[in-house]
Amino acid sequence: MDMGEDRYLRKNQALSKAWEMDRKDKYKDKVQRGEAKPTEVACYKCKKVRPCLKFPIMETGWHEGSVSISNEFVPLCEECQPKRKRDKDLSQKQINSLLRGARHGRI
Repeated sequence: MDMGEDRYLRKNQALSKAWEMDRKDKYKDKVQRGEAKPTEVACYKCKKVRPCLKFPIMETGWHEGSVSISNEFVPLCEECQPKRKRDKDLSQKQINSLLRGARHGRI
């Protein structure tokens, strides 16, 4: 490959990633504001017909020696939705461990 082609390849990959992140952020904002309404469809995980919202998941597939990775929005019911990570307080022992790791360049 030519150096110019590498530059355009990196630029296109960066633009693609930015567009994908922007698309996800816009949908998450709609969910938080209540604009995205649940629809009665079969849940992707439990296969039960319930009110579902769409959530992004990453899937990998394999066929004849090649692997493909795809990011898709799939409907998930309230029970199967990804849980929010809670901000938990760190103990003094955990803080010291993190600082020790940072001193040794592990973070």
